[in-house]
Amino acid sequence: MKQKETEITELDSDILRSIIFKMISVNPNEMVYCISGSKNYTEQEFSEKRKEFIKKEPIATGIYTNEKYNKEMHYRVVVI
Repeated sequence: MKQKETEITELDSDILRSIIFKMISVNPNEMVYCISGSKNYTEQEFSEKRKEFIKKEPIATGIYTNEKYNKEMHYRVVVI
């Protein structure tokens, strides 16, 4: 993010890939996006702490709606 010289007005896939560490599927209608904080977790550490991360207070929440299939996906963003 610090390498971006311009103001970010909307998120694109490159920006999302650079800030989202992992995604957790809680159930078919809920996702938790994990942003890495001050610690870099190994795959094993992340797997072991997955349930703990799901319970963290989100910094953002929202709902993605797919009108074509009449489906909603609730999501939360947490810093781990």
